[in-house]
Amino acid sequence: MKKPNLNLPLPLKENYVGFYRRILITIFCLVFFLEMAGGIYYGYFQQIVLNDAFSRTANAYYVLFIKPVRFASIGLVWNPLPSVLQLPFVVFAKVWKPMVTNGISAALVTSAFAAGSCVLLYRAFLRYKISKFKAIILLVLYGSNPFIFFYGFNGMSEMIIFYMIIYVVLCLTLWIHEGTPSYIMKIGLTLALAFYCRYEAIPFAAAVGVGVLIIIFFSTKEKQFIPPSNRKERYFYAEGTGIILYTPLLYAIFVWIIFNWVINGNPLYFLNSAYSNSSQSQYAAFVGTPLTAFFYVLNKSLPFLPVFMAIIIVRIINRRLLKSDFLILLCLVATMILFHFLMLLIGNSFGWLRFFAYALPICMAWLPYELSQVKNKVKQTLVFVILAFSLLVSSILTGYYLASPELSPEEHNLIISSESRQVAEYINNNLQDELILVDSFLTGGVVLNIDNIDNIVTSASLNFYDVVDNPRKYGITYILVPDQSGIGHLDAINSKYPNLYANNVDWCVEVKDFDGYRLFKVIY
Repeated sequence: MKKPNLNLPLPLKENYVGFYRRILITIFCLVFFLEMAGGIYYGYFQQIVLNDAFSRTANAYYVLFIKPVRFASIGLVWNPLPSVLQLPFVVFAKVWKPMVTNGISAALVTSAFAAGSCVLLYRAFLRYKISKFKAIILLVLYGSNPFIFFYGFNGMSEMIIFYMIIYVVLCLTLWIHEGTPSYIMKIGLTLALAFYCRYEAIPFAAAVGVGVLIIIFFSTKEKQFIPPSNRKERYFYAEGTGIILYTPLLYAIFVWIIFNWVINGNPLYFLNSAYSNSSQSQYAAFVGTPLTAFFYVLNKSLPFLPVFMAIIIVRIINRRLLKSDFLILLCLVATMILFHFLMLLIGNSFGWLRFFAYALPICMAWLPYELSQVKNKVKQTLVFVILAFSLLVSSILTGYYLASPELSPEEHNLIISSESRQVAEYINNNLQDELILVDSFLTGGVVLNIDNIDNIVTSASLNFYDVVDNPRKYGITYILVPDQSGIGHLDAINSKYPNLYANNVDWCVEVKDFDGYRLFKVIY
């Protein structure tokens, strides 16, 4: 985003730019420290860390602390960017373990992106010449939304991709507003980064592509780049724009496939391995018929749609509903909801609340453009009130949903259990010098709490599968396995020795039975 173009004398302009920067820094610091306060309280004092957030921290930890140190230990199922961003902070786990065990490193990353999102939005409001008062009010309502605030400090990948979605939508609207094609390059690079954050970047990129085509074929500002006497040039222009838009994303996907191929011998390891989402899909949400799925999706999406509905109301009031730019917003919102609707139908989604939250950041990023389209001051005030009220309604609904274990089960149930810490404490107190084999698939909470990590052979270890095939050959003295029920049977050790957990093998003896884990001693 460019700085405001100020036609002021140089000294005044410099003073204004300095003040403008101080405002941005203040917004960033305020949001960051509020989010970090939430992260420290939630993770350190309450000792609650969401399982998926912990997995990304664990992957960063394996890179630096599982010998030999190698980047491949980051794993090839989870998109790597959230873990990569934590590496500079995870290194401090050597001197302060809560950096990883209590999710502090993850909170640092997501808090920064939450703060960065607010800075992007504030800059956009000023870019569209929306008053600072209105901008701050809308930002406060968005940032204080319980879902947005919670995912700003809990270490999950959502806030990182929300930042990227906001940036992409802002670039799209600024392209409509200014007709500057450089925004396409910015969008293309951001989509590539978004893919390394979450796989939802692919359907989002498809929706963005449709939006770009709408702009090319319907925006008056784009006509200046296309000779009116040659209709084919418009299609050539669309083709060239598409190449620029998607080349970074396609390259990112290609590199990810190559990494999977070179490291694991399977180019689609991230898609079809035992740890992948498709392998765990048998435990995904069951919704039955398409009609049942529709109402399920509608129920989950409801807290995030008030702003979109408010934009529709505003457009009807201003007689702008049938404009081409609204079709872009509709495509972006509908695509993200439709994607998870289809995932539910094919039985490949857990149907968690967070999967349906994309409408909120998309619409929030659209608001500066939407307000700028209303020129009448009285009408703009009315529009502002409607949009602000919709953000308030969204906050009330998301707060209600997050408070309900039935409506938001992941936020209540999928957390690192205290039992993981008890298992690690037992190993730290009794087995510090023993060589222990464990698949980190479901035991990351144990591994990260173990003091002598050098004596742990885990799935990030270089010769893990060789050790699993013959533990006694490699001097393994103890084996830790999770409960086989549910996705526990996908654990590599349970998969190799299905009778081990039931204590029905003659080369191991059960030492300790924890809630959800069993520890065995290898008999030589």
